[in-house]
This record gives sequence, structure tokens and C-alpha cells, in this order.
Amino acid sequence: MSLANLITLSRLPLLLFLLIGLFYVSSWQWQLVFLALLIILFLMDWFDGYVARMRNEVTELGSVLDIALDRAVENILWIAFMHLGMVPLWVPVVFLVRSFVVDGVRGAALTRGKSGFGMMHSVWGRFLVASRFMRALYGLVKCTTFCFLWLTYALSLKNPALTGSLHFINEFLILFSVSLCVIRGIPVIADGRLYFSRK
Repeated sequence: MSLANLITLSRLPLLLFLLIGLFYVSSWQWQLVFLALLIILFLMDWFDGYVARMRNEVTELGSVLDIALDRAVENILWIAFMHLGMVPLWVPVVFLVRSFVVDGVRGAALTRGKSGFGMMHSVWGRFLVASRFMRALYGLVKCTTFCFLWLTYALSLKNPALTGSLHFINEFLILFSVSLCVIRGIPVIADGRLYFSRK
């Protein structure tokens, strides 16, 4: 297995066995340390792609693993924050439904030899889904949202009164993340109709 794929796969145990378990440590100082681990987890998402390109190890398997691990990380974090009462139920529901639908369409495209991003053929689809700018923006918004939620959680352990002033920022970031999730999912479904046509 390539080094890039090993980096990709290492993100899941870090998330499952370390970060999610550490959610329940009731020390706000330790929660700030764990926030740094969350940032490392997101940096690993960038680093595996960098390593794959640098070592010329870009493969369809790597692309599928990267998308699958992105989905796992984001969905587990949304559910964890919902469990802590910081995110309403409808948010992880939107992300889960979008994940299943979009990845199902991408799976159909993959059977025709098209990658998750290579399947986009419309101009707006290529921009919203496959362009480096939109992929970076979406990743940055999700990373910022999760990090700010975690920071809010850490501060709430120190002084619950501090979180009231952060509520508006959290709400804005959550809605921004959900909006980008939906906006980037629509073109995949629209362009993916070709892979389900009878022709």
C-alpha cells in the first residue's frame, strides 16, 4: 500500500479512538490540547494528497479512500457535536443523506471509469465540485466550524457563561457548512444523471 493511502487510513483510528474518546474528558485545558489534535487530523487530509502527488502515487483507490475518510471524519464529528447538544439533529441528517446520495452517484460513475471529480462535465459542476478553490474553501469552512465548536465546548467546561457570546458565530459557521454541502452536492446529482441513462 502506498504511503499516501497509509496516511489517509491513519486518520480514522485517530478520530475514533483518540479524539472522540477525549470528548468526554472534563478538563477544559486538556480539551484545548485535543483541539490541536483535531487540527492535525485536518492537516493530514491535505498532507496525504500532497504526498500522493509528490511521489506520483495518485490512484483511483487513493481517491476513493480519501473521499470515504473525509465522509467518515465529518459525519462522526457532526454526530459527536450533536450528542453534546451543540448541533441540531437536522445537521448530521443533511450531511449523511448527502453523503449516501452523492457517493452512490460517484460509485456509478466509477464503474464507467470516471473518478469522483473527473465525472463532472458541466462548467458549474467542475467549478463547484472539482475546482481546487471550492474544494479548499469547503474543507476550510468545515475545519473552521469543527475547531470553533470544539473551542466553544472547551470554554464551556471552564465557564458556561462564555459560550453565549459564541452562539451566533457557531450558528453562522454551521449554516455556512450545510449550505456548501448542499450546493456542492446538487451538481454531482445533475451531472451524474448521465451514468444512469439507458444509453
